[in-house]
Amino acid sequence: MHDVHEPVYRSARRSAMYLRCRPYDPQEAEYVRSAMEHLAHRLALPHPDVYADHGLSTRGPLPALASLLTAAERGWVDAVLVPGPFVFSLDDRAAADIVRRLARAGCEVVEAPGRVVRPTGPLRDAPVRRHLAVPAATAPLPDGAAVVSGVVSGVVSGVL
Repeated sequence: MHDVHEPVYRSARRSAMYLRCRPYDPQEAEYVRSAMEHLAHRLALPHPDVYADHGLSTRGPLPALASLLTAAERGWVDAVLVPGPFVFSLDDRAAADIVRRLARAGCEVVEAPGRVVRPTGPLRDAPVRRHLAVPAATAPLPDGAAVVSGVVSGVVSGVL
């Protein structure tokens, strides 16, 4: 857990991952965690802190998500890696609200390419979907990106 008295200003980026496996499957959870670590390495992000609410429904409290949101709003997290926004909520609107909340806190939300499940065939790299925090309305946007409710959305490919 992060120190409450930790300074807000720092030079190094910090990353986190949010995972929620329901029903909980230890092998699947470990595979997804490993995939998120690989994605962080691929994007040259530091080793991510793990926030996990395995086995919990989005209808009830999600303590790790609450902790992640608090850490982001205090400036302790710059990038959040997820297998997809469904980990926040199965309701697309609720999931988008959490992505926007993280973006307003200055976090980049990075979705894993494709569907992150244990592979049955050959592996290949795919484009990464990123939701970027936009600090100013005049910020330049990457090609193919659009601003929706203050969140830049687009697919980054060929860069990684």
